[in-house]
Amino acid sequence: MDIDAIRSGKLKHLAGADLEDEDLSQVNLNRVNLSGANLNGANLMGAKLNGASLDGASLMGCHLTRTDLRANLLGANLMQADLSHADLRGANLRGANLMQANLVQTSLVGAFLSGANLMNVNLQGVDLRGADLRGVNLTRANLGGANLAQADLQGAILSEANLEEADLRDANLAGASLSGANLLCAELNGTNFEGAILTTACLKGTILDTAQP
Repeated sequence: MDIDAIRSGKLKHLAGADLEDEDLSQVNLNRVNLSGANLNGANLMGAKLNGASLDGASLMGCHLTRTDLRANLLGANLMQADLSHADLRGANLRGANLMQANLVQTSLVGAFLSGANLMNVNLQGVDLRGADLRGVNLTRANLGGANLAQADLQGAILSEANLEEADLRDANLAGASLSGANLLCAELNGTNFEGAILTTACLKGTILDTAQP
């Protein structure tokens, strides 16, 4: 693959390309078609991928710190990828695999993550305001201090997840599983828990705790 041509911005169609372990840091890949591409281990730190198509792409262990990733990542494999401080506002991550990924301080405002796998993911301080998280697997995920205000978490699995001091105001957790979750001092004003499972969940310092007789 001609990396110089990619860096020059001349190539816009890279569907299925093998870019494993390549250095693409700071490269402008806005609106480039990378569907099904192999980007495992690639360095995309600070790259621009706004409007890019990465559906079905493999980005295992990819370095995406501070990357503009407002892209289509439908069904993409981002297992163990570093997405800390990345911009994923409005990104399509439906059905994506983000297991063990690092998303510390990442912006996912209004992102679409329904059906995604986020088991054991570090989401500390992440901004998920208004995000679509229906049916997401967040088992043992770290969401400490995360902003989930107005997020849709219907049917999400949050078993043993850390939600300490998370903002869940006006979030929809109908039918969600929060068994063993840590909600210590979480903001729960207006949160919908209809049909949610809260067995052994820690609710100390929340409005649900103070409402108990």
